[in-house]
Amino acid sequence: MSTTPRTPYLGTYMIWLLVGVIGCIVVLNVLSLIFGVAVGGGAMAAIPPMLAAMKVGEKWARERGVVPPSDQAWRWSIVAAIAALAFEILATLLYLASMGGPVTWSLAAILAMGLALFTVVVIFINRYFLVLYAKRVLKVK
Repeated sequence: MSTTPRTPYLGTYMIWLLVGVIGCIVVLNVLSLIFGVAVGGGAMAAIPPMLAAMKVGEKWARERGVVPPSDQAWRWSIVAAIAALAFEILATLLYLASMGGPVTWSLAAILAMGLALFTVVVIFINRYFLVLYAKRVLKVK
């Protein structure tokens, strides 16, 4: 049995995902406060997983000295997207709790479909930026 993890750097991904989410919340609130502009959060939803995948790609290349092989990159992207989904489910539940009011079946169905679609998008974001930034680091060396 191998001692190397099947999904390395998942902790790093989750830390940077959290940093990205908090950063986007701060930026949205500052824009709203200073300029009075209400920017939709949907456009910024892709930024945290993008940031996290970039940081993991850089770390992967620095520590291992190679670009992640295709099968490992896809596996890592899927597992990281599932971890991001768990975080998004928690955030959604907290948001719904803060709203008060009842959660209807139709709202739950819409949220479930939205989270599923977002997870698929995050898989491709993770895969693209993981490999892109690993190649970028190795090209600079």
